[in-house]
Amino acid sequence: MDINNKKQYNQGIGKYKILSSTAGVGSLVTTKWGGFIMPLSISDWQFIKTLSAEITKPENANHTLQQLGNLAGVEIIDDTRFVEFLKQKKQMTALKCFIAVPHIQLDKFNQIDKSEHPIYKKKQDLGVELKDEMFVIPAINFPKWFISSKNYELKSIDDWAEIWKTERCNDGKMDYFAPPRDPYKKTFRTFKNSMLTDKTVYDLLKPVPMVLICPNGHISDIPWYQYFCAKLAGEKIDRPEGFELFNYDCVSCPSSPDEKHNLQWITNRNQGESWGTLKCSHCQRTVSLAGIMNIKPFCRGERPWDSENRPEICRSGHDRTIMQMALVTSNSIYYANSLSSLYIPNEYIEKPEGQLSAEANKMLKKIEEKIYPRYERRTETPSRDDFWQKMFENGNTLRDAADDDDIELSENDWNEIKQSFVNPDETEEVDVLATYRLNEYQVFAKNSKTPGDKPGLHFKDIDLPDYLKEYFTKIQTIDTLAVTTTQLGFSRVSMPSPKIVSEKVVYPDEQIKPIYACNKEEVLVLPANQLFGEGIFFMFNEEKVNQWAKCHNLDEYYQCNLKDDDMGKFMSDEMDQYGRTRFYLLHTFSHIIMKEMEFSCGYPTASLNERLYYSDQMCGVLIYTADGAEGSMGGLVWQGQPHLIAHIIKTAMNRALNCSSDPMCWENEDGLNRASCFSCAMISETSCEQRNLGLDRRALVDGRFGYFKETIG
Repeated sequence: MDINNKKQYNQGIGKYKILSSTAGVGSLVTTKWGGFIMPLSISDWQFIKTLSAEITKPENANHTLQQLGNLAGVEIIDDTRFVEFLKQKKQMTALKCFIAVPHIQLDKFNQIDKSEHPIYKKKQDLGVELKDEMFVIPAINFPKWFISSKNYELKSIDDWAEIWKTERCNDGKMDYFAPPRDPYKKTFRTFKNSMLTDKTVYDLLKPVPMVLICPNGHISDIPWYQYFCAKLAGEKIDRPEGFELFNYDCVSCPSSPDEKHNLQWITNRNQGESWGTLKCSHCQRTVSLAGIMNIKPFCRGERPWDSENRPEICRSGHDRTIMQMALVTSNSIYYANSLSSLYIPNEYIEKPEGQLSAEANKMLKKIEEKIYPRYERRTETPSRDDFWQKMFENGNTLRDAADDDDIELSENDWNEIKQSFVNPDETEEVDVLATYRLNEYQVFAKNSKTPGDKPGLHFKDIDLPDYLKEYFTKIQTIDTLAVTTTQLGFSRVSMPSPKIVSEKVVYPDEQIKPIYACNKEEVLVLPANQLFGEGIFFMFNEEKVNQWAKCHNLDEYYQCNLKDDDMGKFMSDEMDQYGRTRFYLLHTFSHIIMKEMEFSCGYPTASLNERLYYSDQMCGVLIYTADGAEGSMGGLVWQGQPHLIAHIIKTAMNRALNCSSDPMCWENEDGLNRASCFSCAMISETSCEQRNLGLDRRALVDGRFGYFKETIG
């Protein structure tokens, strides 16, 4: 239907697309009216602001998170383990909880229909009316330059809005300007039952289909006026060292009363030649848009998703960053930095001895960075033992400092902080990221069934058929699981690749822009989605895997040399840490089984997901499906019955012997992927954790060294 006023100016998006590359903060979302909008920072989301305000109220200090959620009128997602992980790994030390993205429908008039929303009805029964802003995500028009289809004038949305008011279109009321409408082009339709003097329905403006992006996450409109002037002056805007386009000193128009050029976008009839030309309707001078794809302006550090949009200095090393032009529909516009977590109740996890809790880590950091340095400056011969004796054993300085920051610590926490502080050289540094997934793996590996009665996770071992016992330590069916997904930031131009530094994963944070406007230490709440589903867990026989790899010298067979900027370089380095053969085995097995689910059971591979447990301490695969996808009502668990899963594995291995692209596929030894292609081992990008890299059918079924070669036939 048509959108005729501001109340109808809404765009429906699936709630599970909000925290993704489809429609995350700072992305460009295609609208039903043909334009583009950009979701704003979560600091501007009303339901985030409301809950954050409730958390900070002194009178709510003793409230539970669920009570706070009820007060704010929002849904709290329970995943304490994920919250603690982000506190430690991402230094989001103030984070309290996740909040579910509201699920709301638009009515037949494209307006918000909240009347049947359970939270709205619950608050209404208590006499509280939740506003529309609690159910929506704010966004802005971007790009902000539009073209009139009547006279082809090119102006910013603010200039068009001024003309709308000046020309008294629809009596100059801005409610009718949405979505951006062309003051110069009337349609043959009129508003019915309207109190307007001018009842004409105006045509829509056409958005400019291109923007400027930089590898540090910034995005800007092309400064069309400066571009026109620079081209008129014969400037080389595409020079490799960059060009100062945004602050270009423009020459006035000699034929204009206000000395400004009035730009028009003249499209070529044959768009294959170029984008057309820009023309000043006053002086009639024109410049070609040929070569606009190659312009290289310096970045001015704009962040339009932040409502304040304060420009920041943007550099790549010591040099100013150069932007590049991109079409608004290009994949390079936006790469979401999302994180997913399998829900595991904390009481199911064995905390390694000496590992600090998130609160203890926070206090240790405060001592190391603030309290102890002050002590050192005013003490002639400082020692860590003396410091601890004075500040903790014989005084309350440290306890008071913890209370000041609302850090709750047990006596055991204090003992572990003391051990880490007094003997820092003896304290083994914990890789939080590796430990996080290891905890999940150990819950499945060490328990034959769910160790408690907490909702959100329920699993049990199956009786392994005899011939599978050689290959697997166990297989489990997971009747219920929950996966929480949140987004922390995004990047542009290319997806930042993590690196291995001192045997740890390091991410290039300077290339990732956060989805919040404040400092990460101040974030109290993050939006998230939680999906419920089911799965099958395969724990490989680690002893056999190690013997198999060693016997056939496969780690050497899978060696490959990649350049630092090659896709998959990080994965290749990670393989070197934990064994290349193990990765090829686990990853290819996961894909082949998902493919077989599609052939044998009718599951589209896009409805399944993988979770790889791969390190020197893990050797397993979880294949799962979540609600909203086919097979989330018991179908996957049904396939986990001993006789069915044995048949699926055997059939999958036989099918993996052949590919329609053989022998070229089977004999491929180029890069990270060996015998694999979309006809045999590759699956949907959304289902794969590793971008379809590190696959080889031969690791499973090669007649000489395949892990499952004895099952074939």
